[in-house]
Amino acid sequence: MARFFYTFKTSDGRRRVAEIESGSRDEAFAELRRQGIRPIKVVAEDGSRENGASRPAASAWWGFALAAAIAALVAGAWWIGGGGRDGTRPDGGETVVVASGPSAPIITGVEATPLPRQTVQGDRKRIEDAKRTAFAGAAEAWLAQYAEPGRRAEGGGVVPNVAEFESALKEPVKVTGDDFTEVVDLKRMVEGMKQEMREFLEGGGTMEEYVAEVLQRQKEEASCRERAEAKLESLLANPRDAYDYWLKANAQLKSMGIYELPLPDALQGYQAGLDLNE
Repeated sequence: MARFFYTFKTSDGRRRVAEIESGSRDEAFAELRRQGIRPIKVVAEDGSRENGASRPAASAWWGFALAAAIAALVAGAWWIGGGGRDGTRPDGGETVVVASGPSAPIITGVEATPLPRQTVQGDRKRIEDAKRTAFAGAAEAWLAQYAEPGRRAEGGGVVPNVAEFESALKEPVKVTGDDFTEVVDLKRMVEGMKQEMREFLEGGGTMEEYVAEVLQRQKEEASCRERAEAKLESLLANPRDAYDYWLKANAQLKSMGIYELPLPDALQGYQAGLDLNE
C-alpha cells in the first residue's frame, strides 16, 4: 500500500487536500469515487506517478508536501473541535485543508484502467463535451457516445471503419492530471469497452457484429428507462403509488447502471411529508 495525496473541491467551491492509502493511483481514484469524493488530482507521496513517469520539479513537490503537512496540523484542530460546520470532511477520517502554496504536480499520460459501463456522476455539460473532445481518435469518440447505459447517443454519427477500430485497440486511453473526475470515469469506461471489444473479437466475432451489439444494447437500455419514465408519469395522480414506483424503478435502473429518474416536482411535497426514519 502507498500513500496518495488528492485535491478536491468542497460543495462551497473551496479547494482542499487530503490523503488516502491505496495499492495504485487508479485504485485510489476508484475508492474516492465509492466514498462520494470527486478528486481533481491524485499524486503519490513522493510526487511520482505510475507507468515510469519522472518525478516533478522539486519546487512543485515541495509546495504540495507543505500543503499536506499543513493539512495534518489543521485536521488536528478540526477533529478536536468536532469537525467543520460545512460538512466537508471526507468519510473515513482523512485530513483536509484548503490548499496553499504552489499547485500540485501535473500528472499526464497515465493509462486508464478499464471500468464497466455505468452512469457518470458530475457536471452533465462537461461529460457531454468530453464525449466529443476528450478522445483523439474517431473510434474512441464513437465508443464514448455509448459508454453510459440508457442515454441516447447525441453524436454517434458515422460508425468508424474497421481500420479506425483496430488502431484504437492498439493504444490505451490516457488520463491526464488535468482531467476532471467525470472525464476520468468516461475514459476508463471507453477503455472498458475496448477491452470488451477485444474479448468479442477473440471469441470469433467481427467489428461489424460488435458495433451492432453496442447499438442494440443502447437502444434496449434507453427504451427501458423511457418506459419507466412514462409509467411514473402515468401514476402521478396517486402520489403514494407513484412514489413507491419511483423507488422501485430507480433501484432496478441503478442495478443496470442506467441513470435514475429524478423525483418529479409533483412528488416533492409527498416526500417531504414522509418520516423516512421510520
